[in-house]
Amino acid sequence: MSLNPNAVIVANKLKGAGYTKAQIAGVLGNFELESGFNPRVNEGGKVGAPMGVGGYGFGQWTGGRQTGLVNFAKQQKMDPGDPNLQAKFLLYELGGPEKKAAAYLREAISPEESARRFLTDFERAGIPKTKQRQEAARAIYGKLGFLDQPGQVPIAQGGQKPSGSLSVSEILAPILGGAANASVVEERKSIANTLLDEVKSSMTQNILQNVLNPFGGFQ
Repeated sequence: MSLNPNAVIVANKLKGAGYTKAQIAGVLGNFELESGFNPRVNEGGKVGAPMGVGGYGFGQWTGGRQTGLVNFAKQQKMDPGDPNLQAKFLLYELGGPEKKAAAYLREAISPEESARRFLTDFERAGIPKTKQRQEAARAIYGKLGFLDQPGQVPIAQGGQKPSGSLSVSEILAPILGGAANASVVEERKSIANTLLDEVKSSMTQNILQNVLNPFGGFQ
């Protein structure tokens, strides 16, 4: 099943800002719980313009942050309910008033930990529903394969990187989960890189030996 088109807009914006797939999944897992990716939904379910009371949009921006969204829309000369506008506003917040939340999010290596960090530092939801957000993030992560392709794709078609093209961090993420601290991650990455170098060296030596000595006649 493909990803919600509005979620794809947000995903591409975050990718352009340098966030990883796991971190993007964490953001989207939260937005799925907050609004179901409906940029025009008010808290309580009414769809339309911002009501100024309760939350609004992808992130259910509330109070002064909702006012910030409306003012940002005016500056951009766009509708505050436009999904592209809200994706831009998300990056504006992460690069400005919510930069601490952005820095915290960028340290996460799994979808689950990304979802938890985005919840606690960016969303600051009254009713956390942490587990549901983490489950949504993990499910969405499996639909972000289109981010590995050059350019932008209108609607994600699902799938992930082949195992051979995964980064070391992505390989280690399912093992380490959100509980791993930076030192543990770096230690595991060092071990993994060492193993990879040894495998490459061994393969290279075998190939050269077969090329130079195909019939075993030269010693």
